[in-house]
Amino acid sequence: MKFISVAIKDFKELIRDRRGLFMILLFPMFFMIIFGFAFGDMGKSDETHNLAVINLDEGAKMPLSNEEVNFGDNLTKILSDSEYENSDVKLFKVTNTSESTANKLIQLKEADAMIIIPKNFSQTIVNKMEDSITAQGTGTTSTDNNSNNDTLKLLIKGDSSSMGFGVSQAVLVKIIGEYQDNLAAHIQSQISGSSVETLKLFEGDVESVSGTESFSQFDFLAPGMMLFAILLLATTVAASLTREVEKGTLARLKISKMRSFDMLFGALIPWSAVAAIQVLILLTVALIMGFNWQGGLNSIVLAMFIGVIGGIGSIALGMIIASFAKNDTQAFNLGIMVVVPTSFVVGAFFQLPQMVIGEIMGRSFQIYDILPWTHILNALKSVLIYGNGWSAITYDLAWSVLLTVILFIIGIGMFSKFRLSVEN
Repeated sequence: MKFISVAIKDFKELIRDRRGLFMILLFPMFFMIIFGFAFGDMGKSDETHNLAVINLDEGAKMPLSNEEVNFGDNLTKILSDSEYENSDVKLFKVTNTSESTANKLIQLKEADAMIIIPKNFSQTIVNKMEDSITAQGTGTTSTDNNSNNDTLKLLIKGDSSSMGFGVSQAVLVKIIGEYQDNLAAHIQSQISGSSVETLKLFEGDVESVSGTESFSQFDFLAPGMMLFAILLLATTVAASLTREVEKGTLARLKISKMRSFDMLFGALIPWSAVAAIQVLILLTVALIMGFNWQGGLNSIVLAMFIGVIGGIGSIALGMIIASFAKNDTQAFNLGIMVVVPTSFVVGAFFQLPQMVIGEIMGRSFQIYDILPWTHILNALKSVLIYGNGWSAITYDLAWSVLLTVILFIIGIGMFSKFRLSVEN
């Protein structure tokens, strides 16, 4: 019964290898949790969508009563109060803002759609009411009395490749249509006479945010794949450092008067260069695959610079991983176990649900923003997808640099304590 002895031996070795057992049993759990968190609510009908409202309506005075009205405010309130049928869940979380800010929210995926209510919204409706009253008094149609017969457009804009925009714009068109019908019916109920035709006050018109008309889902995945490649540096760095510890190379270097900081900081140069080259290579491949790159040479330089910052963060993460690995194989496996879930968390492959914990400098700060790679990804998207420059990525660059410095200090401290101090 030798196979029993072999089975017992292997079982004991498996139990002793706690890190390996952890990876085997718990690594799949990370994927299950992340995918469940990301996609668990997909397909449900009670998801609240983020809507930016640009209400430019200047209001008007009602005919006969001279009452001040603002139908733009009225419509905004309806959008804010609208709920799913047989539910108390709101259809939209409404943010009143300017068009420029709304465009930024769309780009950052913090808004699914925007609606622009023109400044003459109320006045146009009032004019049509006056035309109908005049038509009722003269026995003609309002078309004969109205020189402005074009239907007023309420502009609905968003990212044409976004699933959230697809759903939001359909709901908005429906709400606007119902509001138009109800308002027209209310007006006509106050006007007697069969000669008054059905009023068409306004309608929703859907457009893509400038610069996103030709975007595909791949365009939004490409920067995420670049970030994933940068994050994978952590596994290589962890395996490399662990290998050097096993060979005693770092211990021999430490015998000289070189500090741990000097040794580890020196690793930044080659690995950071690798990160920059990765961005360039992957951008080339993405262009071949049909990536709609925006911007000129400046955007490439910016993207490579952003990649270097992300690479330094990955190097720091590699140091932390190497602090707990016994050998290079285990360091690589542990690195994969950390890097892959991190890629999902920072939004490399799909946007996770918003988890806002506060607001900083007018921007919502989410739980994911404590990781530098979240900001690295935002900056890469801003530069490569929308062709933005330095000014547009200052916020994300500042956070990525700050968080990377903190992570690097932690990495040096942990690696020096757990892997180098015992070699003294």
